[in-house]
Amino acid sequence: MILTTSRKPGRKTRTLAKFLAKFMNWKYISRGKKSLEKVYSLSPDVAILEEIKGNPSILRIIKNGREVFSMRFNPGKIEKVKMDNSPVFFSGDVWFDPLIFDAVPVSFAGKKMKKKFKAMGALKKEILVKKDRNKYHMLFNYSGRLVGKLIVMRSMR
Repeated sequence: MILTTSRKPGRKTRTLAKFLAKFMNWKYISRGKKSLEKVYSLSPDVAILEEIKGNPSILRIIKNGREVFSMRFNPGKIEKVKMDNSPVFFSGDVWFDPLIFDAVPVSFAGKKMKKKFKAMGALKKEILVKKDRNKYHMLFNYSGRLVGKLIVMRSMR
């Protein structure tokens, strides 16, 4: 999957986009003057990080030309960390299908795989989703350490 931003993203948006791309094993493309059609020609699966008033606020995921997921969020803590390309696991109160993010699904087979990775000490990337009243907190853990946080205001799909 390709992750891109608006044409002239702010510094915070670029930082978050690079972090998400590294964490989720996506390819980050600086959009510049490229049209969305040009980006879609590179890959049918695209994630677009949009901003409101200079802050990253909306993540849209488009698969095969159709928007399948969209969420409004406030970014929290983001750390710059060197990451490998190990698989991403979701856990907690996940309200969407992790396959949308190209992550390991929260199914019987996915849980079994996660258990094996944990036993081998190879579980590196995990996104813990917690529900707090009407908000969701997405905690990005790398090697057991919190490296990023998004507070999801609402999911639009």
